[in-house]
Amino acid sequence: MSKKEQLVSQVPFPWQDAHWRRLDRLRFNNQLAHAYLIAGSAGLGLQLFAEKFAHLLLCVQPEAGRTCDECKQCHLSANNQHPDLHRIRPEGTSRVVKVDQIREASEFLSMTSHAGGPKIVIIEQSHQMNPSAANALLKTLEEPNPDSYLLLVTESASAMMATIKSRCQRLQFEIPRFEDSLEWLQKQLLDNEDEVKLLVAAGNQPLKALELASSDAFEVQQSFIADVCGLLTGHCSIRQCVTKAAKLGEHAAIGYLLNLSTLLVKSAVTGASATNLEDPPVSRLIQAVDQAEKNSKVQTEGLLNFYQSALGCRQQLAGSTNPNPQLIMESLLRQWARLPLGLGP
Repeated sequence: MSKKEQLVSQVPFPWQDAHWRRLDRLRFNNQLAHAYLIAGSAGLGLQLFAEKFAHLLLCVQPEAGRTCDECKQCHLSANNQHPDLHRIRPEGTSRVVKVDQIREASEFLSMTSHAGGPKIVIIEQSHQMNPSAANALLKTLEEPNPDSYLLLVTESASAMMATIKSRCQRLQFEIPRFEDSLEWLQKQLLDNEDEVKLLVAAGNQPLKALELASSDAFEVQQSFIADVCGLLTGHCSIRQCVTKAAKLGEHAAIGYLLNLSTLLVKSAVTGASATNLEDPPVSRLIQAVDQAEKNSKVQTEGLLNFYQSALGCRQQLAGSTNPNPQLIMESLLRQWARLPLGLGP
């Protein structure tokens, strides 16, 4: 069994259970909506949730809200071979879901079911539809075919057309309590002693923490954070940070900058101690900012302006205009390096 199959078998995860039970009740009572927008942070298993719920809809003998995992439909679903389940994702390096993909999906939904059950389309990273694709999908949403379902998965719902969002039932997944995330992660890693550090590094997103544990991404992330902290004190270059961001992934790198700027704002406003943080470079940075001879109002305004810029950059990356990640990252890091925190090189 592959790693993905192992994770799919665990769905719903504890933090997904409420949405799962609600959908299962609607399924049992034949009250499901035609389209659902599955939204939340990337490390919460949104795509896995969509996959497993599609499997449940296709299963011919589900029991207690679970797939039977024995019928022919379950075997086809598990092997990604079910003829009534169609997946769409951004193609190649374009980072965009194109209109032809949506037209193909619409034609798929209009065809007769092979197994006599529902037809289902899952759109991964649905926020990356270009305008033509979004408009084509809108027509499908307005004129749904009977016994067909659209599952739109997104980690950036704010980047989607309002008219599409208004025609979908929204399932908003929230980040769980840290204690609940930690309990789940400990069961997955068993002998790993760094669960707390991994979870902090992942922004309390359990599946992201699990991914960090199984690759060198954790070391890359820690190195990137140390570098951007060093950038504020003149001990690291923008080029070095841009290189690390590319290895980490610019979207993730911006997320860490957002988290770091939030911690700095809290420190500037409340004077909260940083001695209990798991990340030494961040702790040292916050302590240095606390001790700097600088107006806290100026610090806070600069950080809030940076936060808004970072949100804008993240939306650019998630958009459909073929952005240049390196240039976006370089521009944002230049603004970061100029923050009025009173540190200096």
